[in-house]
Amino acid sequence: IAVGMLFVSARPALAGEGSASTQLDPTIESVSDTLAFIRWVTPNPGGTILHYAIVQYGTDPDHLDRTAKSPTRINPARSDMIFRVRVNDLRPGTSYYYRVFSAQANGGSDPSTSTVHKFTTRAANETASK
Repeated sequence: IAVGMLFVSARPALAGEGSASTQLDPTIESVSDTLAFIRWVTPNPGGTILHYAIVQYGTDPDHLDRTAKSPTRINPARSDMIFRVRVNDLRPGTSYYYRVFSAQANGGSDPSTSTVHKFTTRAANETASK
């Protein structure tokens, strides 16, 4: 009779380690005639505590020539990270295309980038419904 024991010590994977890129699903939290708030959630990307939430946007889906970004701090104890960006100086009644991603303070990119999405600002004389 053969008897054996196998002891395995598993180290928890760090965020972004050993996994393919996560598909991001950004949400437009609110939009007015000249600004929009865009939010998305990702698995905690790890790395530096300071990160930047980044939105690349423009009026042509093949030419996202403007950038809005917001600093945020990750909480290493949390498994998810919420990113939010305010996009300013938009034109009323205009369709914008955008993609989102995040980056570490040292310039390193996080593993997730969204596909291109679209939103339209309100007309200048349109008011928000309650």
